[in-house]
Amino acid sequence: MYIFNPEHDLCIANGDIHFVPPESALAFGRDCASLVRLMEGLDAEADLAKEAESPAGKILPWGWNSVLCDRLRKQGIPQSKLPSEEQLRSIVELSHRKLAHTALEYLCENPSMAEIDENSDNQLAALIGHDYRIAADSQEQVELFLKKNPHIVLKAPLSGSGKGIRFVSEELSHSDAGWCRNLVAKHGYVVAEKRMLPLLEFAMLYKTDGCGGVTFCGYSLFWSENGAYRGNVLASNDFIKGKIEEYLPSGMVERVEKLLEEFLKTNVAGKYEGFVGVDQFICRDPYGLSGAVERLLYNPVVEINLRMTMGLVARNIYDNFAPEFGLQQGSHIFEICRNIPEKGRYSYRIAKTFVHL
Repeated sequence: MYIFNPEHDLCIANGDIHFVPPESALAFGRDCASLVRLMEGLDAEADLAKEAESPAGKILPWGWNSVLCDRLRKQGIPQSKLPSEEQLRSIVELSHRKLAHTALEYLCENPSMAEIDENSDNQLAALIGHDYRIAADSQEQVELFLKKNPHIVLKAPLSGSGKGIRFVSEELSHSDAGWCRNLVAKHGYVVAEKRMLPLLEFAMLYKTDGCGGVTFCGYSLFWSENGAYRGNVLASNDFIKGKIEEYLPSGMVERVEKLLEEFLKTNVAGKYEGFVGVDQFICRDPYGLSGAVERLLYNPVVEINLRMTMGLVARNIYDNFAPEFGLQQGSHIFEICRNIPEKGRYSYRIAKTFVHL
């Protein structure tokens, strides 16, 4: 049984089992509950009473958190079908943005990555340095980073869907400073990143099992606005990989795929069972040296999402429903729509692409 609970990231960030997500997030879940049918053609939220009676049935939510578990318990689902408190704590811990920071360091410090990067053509993207972002443990540390990088993005340690992100130029406002102090007091740090301009946004999709294994599930090619997801290109893995490889040195995509698998085996598998999406992008520095021609940059670990993702839905749409929807390589997109007459506050659709590929 699949459950679409897109408020997952907000619940993780809040941390209170009694947290009531904003109506906008709940409306998204209600209006687009049938979206999970596109995972494998399965029905959305089945009868929970019947599910509770089935010893073999498995619950597959968008993401596990304490708020969802509390709700399901109250609706009659036995604890045996829910993650333990220890597992829930692990999910929260691994959902911190520090995991992405650690993964990027792991990739950047791997000798094989450096070798591929050093032997590449200057017309291709170079691996971004892991020091383009920091986990600042004080307002002063953020201000020092801002002096070196006048245009930055501040991110809460736990957030999602474009929430918990602030764009800052030159200096912290009174509001920004207070926001940083509050996050440091609550989580011990705030993330500060040099602002980049994404040119191609994509993800590598994985799944961890209960035995410590990791399986690569494919690629996702998407676009966003101000950090919030907007839609995915529907295409095969080979098509998407080919688009990524147009920007990167030969062998780098495969190397990153394998290194991320190794990282997830060591740091995530065994603590979390489920889907993992690693967001990546090809970008440029829009505030680089005036008049200089700078190389594009490749960030292989922008975010790590321990949950289902829209990219995973898009992957399944193309792999399982391409003939049904008449999909050709990159001919259609999957997108989230807002305030469409007669379709409610939120909806989703598969439409002819308008994305330049």
